[in-house]
Amino acid sequence: MARRHSSLAAVFSWILAVFSACLASLLCCRGSTTAHAFLAAWPADRTWGSTALHGPLRALSFGAGETGTFAGDHLRSPLQTLLGFSSSAVVLASAAVAAAAVGCRSAGAQGRPSRWYGCLSQLRPRLGLRRASPAAVIETAPVWEKGVLPPIWVVNLDQSPDRWAQSCEEFATQSIKLVRWPATYGKFLSEDELKEKATWAARYFCTPGMVGCFCSHRGIWQEMVANNIPCVIVLEDDVIPYENFSENVATLQTELEALEGGWDVCLLGAIGCINPDKEKFYMRFYELGPGGGRPCPEGSSTRTLSDHLFVPHRPAGTHAYMISLKGARKLVERFPKARYHVDLAAWGVPHLKLVASNPFLATQRFDEGAESTVAKGGSATERFMSWAWKASGLTTIARSGGLTNPSWAWRTPIFALPVPWQKWPARVKQVSLGPFTSVLIMLFTAGLALRSPTWIGGGFAYLAVMSSFIRFLCGTFSVRVFVAEAMLSSFFVFWGCTGRGPAQLLQPLISKIL
Repeated sequence: MARRHSSLAAVFSWILAVFSACLASLLCCRGSTTAHAFLAAWPADRTWGSTALHGPLRALSFGAGETGTFAGDHLRSPLQTLLGFSSSAVVLASAAVAAAAVGCRSAGAQGRPSRWYGCLSQLRPRLGLRRASPAAVIETAPVWEKGVLPPIWVVNLDQSPDRWAQSCEEFATQSIKLVRWPATYGKFLSEDELKEKATWAARYFCTPGMVGCFCSHRGIWQEMVANNIPCVIVLEDDVIPYENFSENVATLQTELEALEGGWDVCLLGAIGCINPDKEKFYMRFYELGPGGGRPCPEGSSTRTLSDHLFVPHRPAGTHAYMISLKGARKLVERFPKARYHVDLAAWGVPHLKLVASNPFLATQRFDEGAESTVAKGGSATERFMSWAWKASGLTTIARSGGLTNPSWAWRTPIFALPVPWQKWPARVKQVSLGPFTSVLIMLFTAGLALRSPTWIGGGFAYLAVMSSFIRFLCGTFSVRVFVAEAMLSSFFVFWGCTGRGPAQLLQPLISKIL
């Protein structure tokens, strides 16, 4: 598919070049009827993506009569000839730049920078050209007024125009307009940009997708703070809205304003520990990894706040959420740089007033054909070890947490391992959730099958080290949890090595009591 897109991009580039050459010939033959008809027929309010190019083209049509010749003279002056050749050069140069841009986009879609990318990046400032800042588009975004839908910004990579088009089509069915927020492509970050935007741990233990996703969302928070935007609905380009999206947001607006103490973030869609009443016991195993669970509201035995709002225990996902200006300020101050998965890090901040919609207003595509940008494709390991998930009940836990396709969760990266003597992004190798949890399950299964406490102790040791490392990256490290897991692991290892289990250890105490 990538080669097909590359070939189509090449054909398009050649067609554009041929068209530009024909137009240049027409401009050189300024006195011909065909050239004049072409220019005269071009609407004055129509552009080719650049108003600077349209001006010279229209200027060349001055003084041309209906017969296609210049009034009073059938011969062009030297100045007119110079203008014709200058305009031809401008058109050809524009075609070359456009063809190079298409090549860059085609290469970017394949995950590799094009050789044109560096040249254009250096040439753009010298020509006085700048990328359109998101602020230039977002400056006109409406403020959040009662009964008015907040501005909706969709995070979308330049390499994924199909996703942006699909999002626009889905929301157009509900007459909702979207604003595109250009996402950060982690693989294209230079070493200097990486140091500026990511922590040291993220540069060596996070994938490019994790860093880019964090930078994209943090850019939105920064934009809100810089322009004092009161509220924004943030979506990712793989989101699927449910019916009556606007009406349900208006209902949430009324209930959010009535919350005592205000709110910072309202999740319109999420996965993980998201039961609106009471979280099931087995779902707490999900929290062992990232940590950062939230208690029930004070003075309540359930998580319900109102008819359509609740406090989620440990949610994940940034595919649909509404954030206030106060919440954006908190997150910008808390995270000056990217550090891990943006959802696990941000939604785990204790002082962040996080609520969720009940029911959710949107979901994420979990089908095989629309895998997350952060996750990678499947592997042979998935086919070899997937039985562990089904046998251990992790598949059931995943479905209870809102994941309709557990294989999507299997490919989600939990961290990366650094590769020596390599540059970004080749210096990190992804470790996915599926193989990581399968090793843990196999250690416990071996301990039960062999009746070996040592193997079980090894499983708890593996869990203690890995979960503590993930919490360190996420910013939710807990000394209490680490000590508890380490003590549990030490107990089982001691039991297996010495043969002194709970009965033997407690026998002297029981004898004294009796």
